[in-house]
Amino acid sequence: MGLTALTQIAKAKISSETKSLVTKNKYSFTRQVRQLGQPQRWRIKLTSTAMPYQEAMAVYAEVASLDGVFEKTKLSNPLPQIGSVLSAKTAESISQGESSVRVAVSAKGEGVAFSAGDFIQFLGHHKVYQVTGFNSDADIIHFYPKLKTNVAGNSAIQCGENVQFLVYSDDDDTEISISAGRPIPVSIELVEVTQ
Repeated sequence: MGLTALTQIAKAKISSETKSLVTKNKYSFTRQVRQLGQPQRWRIKLTSTAMPYQEAMAVYAEVASLDGVFEKTKLSNPLPQIGSVLSAKTAESISQGESSVRVAVSAKGEGVAFSAGDFIQFLGHHKVYQVTGFNSDADIIHFYPKLKTNVAGNSAIQCGENVQFLVYSDDDDTEISISAGRPIPVSIELVEVTQ
């Protein structure tokens, strides 16, 4: 399952949301910041190209079928891949809380395999991570946020359009605005499932 009707994306906005508790002392100008656990998720806003009424209604029907915030669906990564990796695996197991992994790249195109800004996902996991750096000499990927669950060695790393965000609708209400007889863009806002 996934958002299959949304095929032509004109604009994509992806935000990283985190929650922190900040305490400020107005007399000494100090501040304390705390984070409980690792509360991070991706918020995705998409706007399609102008599409005919029939196609726009198909997108609307898929979003409405999520029953507001109740149901989950998969969304293929809407942003183009920067690096050239085609196939890679973890070269070792990594534990929850880590933010880097040594990799074995088995196929890539021209240029660097992984690039800062690329989204990755470990096979069998629904959490999506973003590459913050790649050391090509040591084949180590650095990523954000910290790993949510353990990953076994020799696990495939999904990249580019193979990354699947597990998302739900941001609102209980689903609406669409139609202009009679004219192609219209459709805008949706989705939030990554964190548990």
